[in-house]
Amino acid sequence: MWANRYVGNLSDYLVAGRKLRLRMALATMTGTELGLVTVMYMAELGFMQQYASLYLAFLEAGAVLIIGLTGFVVYRLRESAIMTIPEYYEKRYSSRVRVVGAIVMVVSGVLNMGLFLKAGSQFLTAISGLQDEMSLKLIMTGLLLLVLFYTVLGGMVSVVITDLIQFLILGTGMVIVTCVVFWSIGWAGLSSIVTEQNGYFNPFESDNPSGKGPGIGWLQIIQMTVVIGSAAMLWPTSAARTLSCQSAAVAQKLYTLSSISFLARRALPVFWGIGTFAFFASQPELFAEFEQAVESNPSITSLSAMPLFLGKVVPTGLLGLVTAGMIAAFMSTHDSYLLCWSSVITQDIVAPLVGPMSQRSRILVTRIAIFVIGAMLLIWGLWYEVSSDLWGYLAVTGAVYLSGAIPTVVGGLYWKRGSQAGALAAILSGLLGLSAMGPCVEVINQWLPAEVNGTHLTLLTFACSSVVYIVGSLLFPDRSQPEPVGSNAIS
Repeated sequence: MWANRYVGNLSDYLVAGRKLRLRMALATMTGTELGLVTVMYMAELGFMQQYASLYLAFLEAGAVLIIGLTGFVVYRLRESAIMTIPEYYEKRYSSRVRVVGAIVMVVSGVLNMGLFLKAGSQFLTAISGLQDEMSLKLIMTGLLLLVLFYTVLGGMVSVVITDLIQFLILGTGMVIVTCVVFWSIGWAGLSSIVTEQNGYFNPFESDNPSGKGPGIGWLQIIQMTVVIGSAAMLWPTSAARTLSCQSAAVAQKLYTLSSISFLARRALPVFWGIGTFAFFASQPELFAEFEQAVESNPSITSLSAMPLFLGKVVPTGLLGLVTAGMIAAFMSTHDSYLLCWSSVITQDIVAPLVGPMSQRSRILVTRIAIFVIGAMLLIWGLWYEVSSDLWGYLAVTGAVYLSGAIPTVVGGLYWKRGSQAGALAAILSGLLGLSAMGPCVEVINQWLPAEVNGTHLTLLTFACSSVVYIVGSLLFPDRSQPEPVGSNAIS
């Protein structure tokens, strides 16, 4: 309610008036991207793939650092003074590209959020021992309503303020957890994972020697390089922080410094997952009991391993602070995502289709969209059972948007011959990414002589989107060639 006093216009509501300084931008970027869902799926990977899963942390940190040092894409996007990625689509191509791109982005983004509530509920179930399913759903519903309340009132201003507070709580909780995990397992326990417990160490090997999860291998590393590198540049919630910075130079510095926090956001939860594996592996009977519970109880999955471990080793009192930190992570992700997708609906779908709208009307539509998306998440993510591994689900749904956005934005910024036809073809080709979801893969394999998996189909989607962008632009050039936003465009 206090933040609402500082929302004077649409720019204040969506991008905090483009006034974020470096320190505040860094805190809110970290608070948003270090969500509970990230903690859960990275800890799950650490539990199933042990040290090999750390490759994701170094891969993302390296991508963010390179973007920060070079300013690739993010510098020119901030220079363009846009508020959303689809707004750039219209500035560079046409209104039609903007609307189509926004629809695909919202579909991808809302689906991507689909399991956030499920991950949060599994964390609370495992760490607190709360078994009453209805009580758990009511608690998660209450948390979501609280997020909706302050996001609707203050927009990006309240999101930034609450992200800063949640970042402080979350940071304290993560330090506590990391120290407790190391104290509980010790150097001997961590080293015994590889020497005695046959743990997974080399991600380039496609076979997981621990037998507790799938392998990785070269092909999946290539897939994750493409997905994570694309997300580092153009994932809408990160881009929202870029577009909220005071200047393009601040946005570039934000990425350079964020490489440290992005490394921590993946590496620390992986460390917790590794400690969880060491804890269970040192107690074979307990490990067997947990695996039996996973098979017999649908509410318990491999996601539950890390919070179950923390519930056993973190002392009472500190456990409450840790739980508060994880709830802070849950809220700081939801507020940014809700504001991001709702602003795209207003700015890039409703306004272009309806016609001129006042700033007050746009803020009202954005607030309504926040509530609608929140209701959809509540039904899809908490009350409806979804069977899929968390990281695979997030990578596939994210690729639906990213595969088309990368050639459309990069080509628009650096290639003056990119056309409306090529952009539309690339964006729509991204919908092929839905074929990489588990049920679709099963259907596809029934018709193919050779078996394919989600990794193959995700890479195929990225390749197809890039090819059709180039071919479509060359075959169907725009009648008037706009100059790409920024300078030094290549021909």
